[in-house]
Amino acid sequence: MTLCRVFSCVVLFGLGASAVLEAADAADRAKVAAPLATRLAEKRQTVTGITTPLPSLSITDLAGRDLTEQVKPRSERGALTLDLAGRTPVVLKPREIATLPLKLPEKVVLPGGVILPSPDGTATNPVWFRLTLAPSPMPAPWDPLRRTYGTRLTFGLQRPPGAPASLTLDQPILIKLDYQGLDAAPAEVRIDAPGIEHEKTIELRFTALTSTPTLRVRSPLSDVNFELTALPRLDLLPERSRVLGFGLDRVEVAVRRVRADGTLLPVDRATSLALALDGRATIETPDPVFASGEAVATIAVRTAGLGPLAVTANADGVAGATTLYQQVPWAPVIAVLLGGALGGYARRFVKGARRAWTARRVSEGLVVAMIAFVAGVLGVGYLNLPPALVATEAGAFLTGALTAFVGVNVLESLGKKASAEPGT
Repeated sequence: MTLCRVFSCVVLFGLGASAVLEAADAADRAKVAAPLATRLAEKRQTVTGITTPLPSLSITDLAGRDLTEQVKPRSERGALTLDLAGRTPVVLKPREIATLPLKLPEKVVLPGGVILPSPDGTATNPVWFRLTLAPSPMPAPWDPLRRTYGTRLTFGLQRPPGAPASLTLDQPILIKLDYQGLDAAPAEVRIDAPGIEHEKTIELRFTALTSTPTLRVRSPLSDVNFELTALPRLDLLPERSRVLGFGLDRVEVAVRRVRADGTLLPVDRATSLALALDGRATIETPDPVFASGEAVATIAVRTAGLGPLAVTANADGVAGATTLYQQVPWAPVIAVLLGGALGGYARRFVKGARRAWTARRVSEGLVVAMIAFVAGVLGVGYLNLPPALVATEAGAFLTGALTAFVGVNVLESLGKKASAEPGT
């Protein structure tokens, strides 16, 4: 009896141990099967062409919603892999906005981009769309007529070689342009699809306010700052832009060699200035040059007609221009005629003057005043007044009045002498 009980206990113990072992084995199989099922459900693909470390990457959709949990990014043997089981485009771009120099007219691929799962689901062939920018010309040249720098910016969406043309984004990409350290009109660019045929070009005209004018590009795919480069220029600064025509005025023009932001840029050796005029005028400064170590030269221009007068300067490829406006000298002429009439009329108040000759004196005063005015603005005269002062209304009136008064007196003296000579 005792032996039977012992045997029953042994049998029961063996059955219990067997059940425990089977349960443990089932649990182990479940643990192995769960990751395996997860891995089978995932479609991990390797992203090439990205150098930003994973912690510094922003992973979103085109609307900016975070997709980190969905795509489960991992860095495996130095490469970035994503779970692209879904069909949602995945945007990868650095969290920190990079600042890059833009110096040459070459196509630049912007940091970041958008990834679509490859159609065949392979682990090494996701489709990687990236924005591009091609400036031309660069460095930006100066336009002396518009007084701005100008360049053309061509934006596009680059499809990787070999990617099927049917695979594309289902919405356009909007690029916004902002600026720092330069003055320009805000702009937006819309890229509808990848490919050269969908590239968009805009003209950027700007004036630099600092030594590093910056173009700030903002889009769902990439945020980046570009430091623009611009050529130096010549600034032509006349004493005044409106001058008297018909050769009655002379104006000095300061020629400044400057950087894009307007700061002086001295030459390292003596540099000749080549000047050109578009209009009737003459340059009175022989062989103007920038002295070594200097950034400013002065030229003088004598008017010779009416209408706009374009003055262009060039020094070793650095150019600039300004426009003078030659006007009919109505105000100074009226002022000198009034002065001449008053000076001639004042002669009648001199002791012994014949009052009957008043009209004659006024006429003579007008003639003398006009002659003296023309001589004065040409730098020839006895009043020692600067030509620029003579050309003003007050200077013209003073010139007319004084020369008329003296001139009429001289004419009367000569007339009396002629009458007193024998045989007259």
